[in-house]
Amino acid sequence: MVLFFNAVQVILRNILTGYYRITVRPSDDFDRNLLYKMVWDRRPILEILNEKVASRQYVQSVAPEVPLAHRYFQTKNLSEIDWESLPRNFVIKASHGSGGVLLVHDGAPLKNRLPKNYKKFGWRKYEIHPDNFEREIAIKIFSRLLSKTYGQGLNRGGPEWAYWHNNHYVIIEDFLSLHGRMPVSIVFNIVHGELKLIIWAQVHYPRLGAAESLPSRVIVPPVDIAEISKELQIPTESLKEMIDCSIQISGDMDTLRVDWLICDNGFFFNELTNYCGGGVLKGKHYYKAMSDMWRPKRSDYQQLVAGEAQKNDYY
Repeated sequence: MVLFFNAVQVILRNILTGYYRITVRPSDDFDRNLLYKMVWDRRPILEILNEKVASRQYVQSVAPEVPLAHRYFQTKNLSEIDWESLPRNFVIKASHGSGGVLLVHDGAPLKNRLPKNYKKFGWRKYEIHPDNFEREIAIKIFSRLLSKTYGQGLNRGGPEWAYWHNNHYVIIEDFLSLHGRMPVSIVFNIVHGELKLIIWAQVHYPRLGAAESLPSRVIVPPVDIAEISKELQIPTESLKEMIDCSIQISGDMDTLRVDWLICDNGFFFNELTNYCGGGVLKGKHYYKAMSDMWRPKRSDYQQLVAGEAQKNDYY
């Protein structure tokens, strides 16, 4: 039955991809442009950038000075995890999808509980207090995610190709806090090596399947480094370093979002994002700014293998 279901998924996503290749053209609409990228951009580097094990190794290779959260475990087998060795606060996440993150920390709502029906967790993000963490349920949640492929394109804005053949890992890292709460997430949208958009917010996940953020900020260049640093309460050198490293990491990509976290201990690289919002950002307050910053070109995607780092180089 599983093999049959997987075969049907492959057939449907290929049909959907073919349909979008015929119907979607670059425009002034960011969601449609991202959908165009999903179905035409087949460069192997995308499979490295969107997977959290491979992307970390890639970032270390091109920008070795980038600060990274301490990683306790990185495994395909949850039985290898020594749960007793973990600190009180930590993060568990699946490496091969958007979401699938459990944030265990003392600032989480005390009322939160892990769902007894672990299948309800899905690819969500959720905060849980350490006193309410249930190891057995967490093992079931992430064992299930290890068996799932993200981005099939059957219930989102489009077929997210770069996820289809990722290696699957479960990662456990330090929880990076800001004043005992969630860190500030700051992202830099880089287009052809130029900074086009900065967005930041302190995002919380107080309920399963729900995200709440304090008012976010959107900055379109030219950037006032001193003013932004003052607002974020970080040194100007830190902001400059994040921007410079984001441009360095993006390399020759036509567009890439580089995500960072600002916490009590400074700033840390978080992840890379090929498909912002899975191509369903319409209605977001920053949607117009994103639509103005980039229009894809088919010629950008012709170099499928030549000149690119191969996937195995980063595993």
